[in-house]
Amino acid sequence: MNSTGNSWRVALLTAIVAGAGLAATACGSGGSPAVNAPPASAHVAAEKAATLSWLATTNQMWTKGNFAALDQVTTGEMRTIYRSEQRQAAQAKTASRQPFQLSGLSITVPCSSGENETFVAYADTDVFTLGRGMQPVAMVFSRTGGGWKLAAAVNQPGGSSGWPALCRQRTGRQGTATTAPAVLAPGGYAPELARVLTGAQSGASETTAAAAPFALNGFLSGPGSISAQFTRQLRQDRRGGVTIAGRFTTTPDPTFALPLANGRGYWLIGTLTQSDSYSSPSGLRKAAWPDGNTVATPRPAVVHHQADTFITTYTAIDPLRSDGGTVALDGFFGWPLTAVAS
Repeated sequence: MNSTGNSWRVALLTAIVAGAGLAATACGSGGSPAVNAPPASAHVAAEKAATLSWLATTNQMWTKGNFAALDQVTTGEMRTIYRSEQRQAAQAKTASRQPFQLSGLSITVPCSSGENETFVAYADTDVFTLGRGMQPVAMVFSRTGGGWKLAAAVNQPGGSSGWPALCRQRTGRQGTATTAPAVLAPGGYAPELARVLTGAQSGASETTAAAAPFALNGFLSGPGSISAQFTRQLRQDRRGGVTIAGRFTTTPDPTFALPLANGRGYWLIGTLTQSDSYSSPSGLRKAAWPDGNTVATPRPAVVHHQADTFITTYTAIDPLRSDGGTVALDGFFGWPLTAVAS
């Protein structure tokens, strides 16, 4: 993918290293299980076939610039990303591209009260780093229009906890998901998260009240938090005579609420748009803003404004309301869509 990022965006959005074109793999799923993958479901031949079909189709986009089957294998957030990259495919050089790697494919079919509409494919892959190193990812596939399509991808949560354990469908019977209400209903996740992250983007320190219903974990509090990283960026830009403003907004994409094992709540996966706007009254004549973020290309000799747009996915552990806990952010994924300088 065509992407750029500086240090704060790498930490906040896991922005992908600079590159061009659409990343994909052509490898199978042999080898050991993915790093820290949760227990797999049995009898997932159809889901495995769908995952490998997505890989093969995506590889045609990567090596041939052929996006004809894009809508057959993507939906939601991923469709937005692929469409963005399709617009740049005409300028991409594909002749020397080599397939990326994917290993340890492990599939979990989450519990549901009716027909299963999602599955999660865990793997170690360099798809989303453009060959710059393997990383554990979870890919959420959704049944749409009669077929399985990739809807979202997230990076493995940090710390020792790894991927959350999901309630999963078992051989011969359906796993039982909890019916008790969680702290945050799925429909409220993205709007509440957009509000909290927009506040954090102002550089203001988060308080328990302002962050509610989210926990003040490492995402929202401390030296590596979103608030701290934005504060450092704002200071750097201000010293360089540049101001930056931004906000998070919801997207039309659905929020996934996947039941956790033992009826402990849900793993929420929601998508947001992040918009940033730079302003330099005196004009900028170099390739990077004071905070190190790359100035968009092509660009005029003197840049006064820049607008960046990202699509971001945040995951969270949503406990049962009866447990009296808070919703804990635990993972994320970000991809740049547009950057326009003027």
